[in-house]
Amino acid sequence: MVMNPFKAKPMMEPGEELIATSLTPLTIPAMLARVRARFGDKVAFRQKIAGTWHELTFEQTWRRANDFAAGLIAMGLQKGDRVAIVCESGEPWTIGYFGVSLAGGVGVPLYTELKPTEIDQLLERSGARFLIASSKVLARLGDQFRGVEHLIVAGAAEARSGQPPRFLRRGRPDVVPFDDVALQATDDSRAALQARHVDPDDLASIVFTSGTTGGMKGVMLTHKNFMTNVEMSRRKVQVDEKDRLLMVLPLHHAFPFILFLTGFAVGGETTFENDLLRVRDRLAEVKPTIFFGVPALFEQIYRTILRRAESEGRLELFERGLRIVDVAKRRTGVNLGRLIFREVHQLLGGQLRLMFSGGAALRPETARHFYRLGLPLLQGWGLTEAAPVIAAQDLVQRKFLFSNYYEEHAGTVGVPVDGVEVKLIDVPEKEIYVHLHGEGELVVRGPNVFAGYWEAPKETAEAMADGWLRTGDLGHIDDEGNIWITGRSKYVIVLDSGEKVVPDELEERFSDSDLVEDVCVMPRQKRNKTQVAAVIYPNPDNTLALLAERNEPVTEDSVRVLLQQELDTIGREFAQYKRVTELILSDTPLPKTALQKVARGHVADSFSFDIERWKKSMPAAAPEQEEEEEPAPESAPADAPTET
Repeated sequence: MVMNPFKAKPMMEPGEELIATSLTPLTIPAMLARVRARFGDKVAFRQKIAGTWHELTFEQTWRRANDFAAGLIAMGLQKGDRVAIVCESGEPWTIGYFGVSLAGGVGVPLYTELKPTEIDQLLERSGARFLIASSKVLARLGDQFRGVEHLIVAGAAEARSGQPPRFLRRGRPDVVPFDDVALQATDDSRAALQARHVDPDDLASIVFTSGTTGGMKGVMLTHKNFMTNVEMSRRKVQVDEKDRLLMVLPLHHAFPFILFLTGFAVGGETTFENDLLRVRDRLAEVKPTIFFGVPALFEQIYRTILRRAESEGRLELFERGLRIVDVAKRRTGVNLGRLIFREVHQLLGGQLRLMFSGGAALRPETARHFYRLGLPLLQGWGLTEAAPVIAAQDLVQRKFLFSNYYEEHAGTVGVPVDGVEVKLIDVPEKEIYVHLHGEGELVVRGPNVFAGYWEAPKETAEAMADGWLRTGDLGHIDDEGNIWITGRSKYVIVLDSGEKVVPDELEERFSDSDLVEDVCVMPRQKRNKTQVAAVIYPNPDNTLALLAERNEPVTEDSVRVLLQQELDTIGREFAQYKRVTELILSDTPLPKTALQKVARGHVADSFSFDIERWKKSMPAAAPEQEEEEEPAPESAPADAPTET
């Protein structure tokens, strides 16, 4: 048979093309070897502990992770064994996780603020034989560690001295200080490490996530899931070895973890900071080029900028600058923010080229606040089940500086990252049909989509639709391919009239009010009818100030009247059927997820409202600090190189 040399090759799927053209290896061990060879003595990550900078180069990271892996194998770690990690972001977390990956284990990162009973349950569910935990976390835990055979303690002076914490002496786990794990390595375990092969389809992590609904599920993510998402993120953010990244979010969550991994994989320098009160200091010291955060953090940063201007008697000057920026933008499209607000840029380090928000929906108004300052604050969208990035906004400097494009598109999460396909499907149970209004549930497929839920085949099947991951997010896609998220399909309130209310739409608008700190819109049954209710935690400072301005007494009734007036005013912007018919006040902040989203599954439908408790409930603002004073930690890494 004669072959036709001109016959077209079959087109590759987007995911296949991404893998074929990727600059990123498909496993974490292969990535570690690559960056070690390329960047060797360059600083990989750093952290300030007790006033002293502790650093690790890529070469040191490789060596320490390999030593840790060999130690784990000597302690009995088999390929596929689960290793739970419950400690703050920094050297023990990263070396521990990389070591587990090199040894062929599966990392199970857990949130440090989980209740002891929750950690205990997840240890049992995951079948973790090893637990890496910080002494700070262990101080809160009880005696039981279900199924754990080896407890590795990071930063515990008691463990280093051979005296385990009091509550472990009665327990079964073998207690080993973190730095002593490498000392367990033998020639045999090092040989076993060299022979242990990790495949792209091997599990890298089981990430337990409850999202906003409660009921934790273990998301199984492979090396290929993570590393293809690293490549997708690298292309989208255009990060390289010249970038300096400041990480202030906990690494147990997929969003900060993949951004850290992306910066590491290209040779960037990452600084960890676990204390949010120190973020301003770190921005000024580190001078990052890229800064990642969640919406709540960026809102706090903007409020801090306003407070600083007010405390220095320059608020009027600041507002005049904003008006000049607005006029120039409106008349010419040119953004003068960087020129007018140079001092604000210096406050944030002076070298930021990009700020990126994820983990929760960024309010368009928050993004526009930073645009006016000449700072690009973009956002992405994803799910833990997609490792996690699905789509993100692109930064095109020409558009940012010389057009109104970003102001007009502040509500979009951008276009899908390379290698990922996104489409809309109908949601019949909510009477949502794409052909009627162009809106539907967003479904996704690509090499980053998870391998399933841990020991939950039924839930895994429910999450998929003909090979596509059901995100549960409602939205539409514009002519440019930008995705606009409008809400969660499961939370859509279907009224008796058949009309539908999307809670996210109302919550976003209510959150614009200075009187509203937290809000959750939910359905309520009254007289056998479905009605729209709003649970609101009023902002104590602003609400009390307004009551004082009006010379009104501080009572539950006066607060309720004030909030009801606010809801009524905002409600007039919406159709009659969307308006809130019941206001429920909370005297404490609503329950949140680790990334500061309101945890709907934990919001009750009845709250007490005690005036005195409410007045004391607002967390104190971060203090202005002229000089940094840091308390000494329990211990610093024993052999970390330092530079003051």
